[in-house]
Amino acid sequence: MKILCSTYWYPEYKGDIHATYVHDINRHFKICDEEVEVIVVTPNFGNSANGEEMDGVIVQRFDFKVPMEFEYGKVAQAKKTPLTRIRGIMAMGTYILKNLFYTFMTARRWKADVIHAHWAIPSGFPALVAAKLLRKPCFITMHGGDVYLNKKEGYVFPSLWYIKPFLKYTLRNATRLTAITVDCLKHAVNAGAPRDNIVVITNGADLRRFSPENTKGVAEIRKKFDLERKKVVFACRQLIPRKGIRYLIEAMPQVLESHPEVRLLIAGDGMERESLTLLINSLGLSDHVTLLGWVQNDLLPAYYNASDIVVMPSLEEGFGIPAAEAMGCELPVVSTDAGGLVEVVQDGITGLIVPKADKKALAGAVVKLLDDSELALSMGKAGRENAERLFSWDKTAEKFLALFKKHTKSRTAPIQESF
Repeated sequence: MKILCSTYWYPEYKGDIHATYVHDINRHFKICDEEVEVIVVTPNFGNSANGEEMDGVIVQRFDFKVPMEFEYGKVAQAKKTPLTRIRGIMAMGTYILKNLFYTFMTARRWKADVIHAHWAIPSGFPALVAAKLLRKPCFITMHGGDVYLNKKEGYVFPSLWYIKPFLKYTLRNATRLTAITVDCLKHAVNAGAPRDNIVVITNGADLRRFSPENTKGVAEIRKKFDLERKKVVFACRQLIPRKGIRYLIEAMPQVLESHPEVRLLIAGDGMERESLTLLINSLGLSDHVTLLGWVQNDLLPAYYNASDIVVMPSLEEGFGIPAAEAMGCELPVVSTDAGGLVEVVQDGITGLIVPKADKKALAGAVVKLLDDSELALSMGKAGRENAERLFSWDKTAEKFLALFKKHTKSRTAPIQESF
């Protein structure tokens, strides 16, 4: 089977931390079935080779200049002004035309069997048009930001007049839609997707790497940050408002009252870094909280395994891959009740769930796990079991391949519908 993946975001180089989950799905197609071939069509934002191979996946990039507010992690968070809206319309129009051209030409030349797009908007629409022109099945994976409507947290795509018609057409005409959680599915239906055409296929984690047995680099991290005889709370989040990191930082004084030995490490970067640094200093937490910046994906398992608790303080979340990674490493997770997180973390079994934007509740949950090491240990072990059963990239890839094969095998005659 030849799978063409059309996506707006993709890791720009091996080890990049942006949109690694899209690459994880593609490389696990190869792991699950050696006969599968995958080629990716994605923009080159200026930092990558136009053509390369990553873990057996062919990546073809086309040049595309994108405004700052449309970079990874900023789409739902950047402030919108009349000028940025105009720039956005122009940029997305350019992207759609370029994506359509390169997806069509690559799929035709390469003789792709299926086209798999990530995000209904902006990748899904041009991928769907190309698929219809080529009479190929088109599968679209919705990751949340493309179909969520939460104006407070910046998710507005389904309500924008210049997006709405393209989004609805895409959702109603894809061969099949997949959603990363039931929560994502519900938002997709509200955005115009037919319920009976959506399959829930969750994200996951690479449980070979995110495992308590993978201790490579742990000793170095504990030495570097002087973590001996200290408890470590870890968060792997973009530093943008909807990830809720400010609430976790504000919870630390309460945590330190009971456990002055605790150290909070935060892996990630983003537009809030400066304001969060000021917050840390104003609360007198500079000796207890460290902003690590971006941590390369291959180094992340060591940070998890050097920690005792992982916190997901999000205000909105489609799935929450760090929660699955933490569970893979047998760590208990303190999570908010935002979006799809409640489908990943089982309250009282694999972690503790608290109301979003509640720093006192966050602190209380962290303290509870620090106070009760046996509870934390049992939750960690239950988390690993759940991750192996539900959140393995291997199983995710197998579900996608089964879906693709079902629709390619049944296509004994050309499709008669036209765009």
